[in-house]
Amino acid sequence: MEFSEIVVKTDRLDFPALAAGDGPVVVCWHGFPDHPMTFAPLAQHLVTEGRRVVMPFLRGFHPSTVDALTYSDSITLAADAAAVAEAFCEPVDMIGHDIGAGMVARVAAAWPDRLNRGVTLAIPPPATLGQALSDPAQQQRLFYLFLFTVEGVAEAVLNTDRKLIDYLWSTWSPRLTLDAAHRARVHELYGDEKYLDNVLKIYRANFDPGRFDPALVDYGGRTEAVASKPLLVLGGGDDGCIDPRQFVDAHKGLAAGSEVEVLPRVGHFLHLEQPDTVARRVLDWLSR
Repeated sequence: MEFSEIVVKTDRLDFPALAAGDGPVVVCWHGFPDHPMTFAPLAQHLVTEGRRVVMPFLRGFHPSTVDALTYSDSITLAADAAAVAEAFCEPVDMIGHDIGAGMVARVAAAWPDRLNRGVTLAIPPPATLGQALSDPAQQQRLFYLFLFTVEGVAEAVLNTDRKLIDYLWSTWSPRLTLDAAHRARVHELYGDEKYLDNVLKIYRANFDPGRFDPALVDYGGRTEAVASKPLLVLGGGDDGCIDPRQFVDAHKGLAAGSEVEVLPRVGHFLHLEQPDTVARRVLDWLSR
């Protein structure tokens, strides 16, 4: 299936995106260390079922926006997702993976009028993510998050080669054999120091309020609260990044009517590993 590159113009930023199909829009947001094309196998199912799939590049991860990551906090990224939804002049369906999952969950909490149906992949909702971060075993899985906060060391590790990127893919999805062409896409994206600098900005914002956009400070209480709209939350039973046990209490951070499911024998990149299974689950949710 062919994807065309489009630009979604918003009052915040013009977002380059890959798009295919016709019909009601589904916006798919990627995470790290990832590329929008990871959604391609899932997108093929959605397009076949009469949907238009739009897969934007996160702010700062495309040549035209690489210098636009002035603020790098999670609320900034969620506001981006809300703005992209608004550009389509009606509530849209959204799917988010990894960082993108946090974006979709925060839109559901702070900008629910922009979201029709939402799906998050691989990450528990923000309202319960804190307890995951307090678990020493989970902290060990998230070693890279803490590594990225150490200035100088993080830059040296990431800029030397792509070994860490490959390691994260292989340990997060141990059953996945990554296609050579897609691996090349990921390496090309994270082979540029400008994009790697933006990765570090995003992760450092978790611990540095100075990286928050002051214009969005009033949204902070809402984005981390329980969303008013139900979400479908899918995790991977073999995820090497997020322990599947972290999804046990996910319902406590979700609106009534939400559904949580951990898929067996699949890792962090579940939409790439088992696109047929994920597509059936997603299409059922979006059609309700």
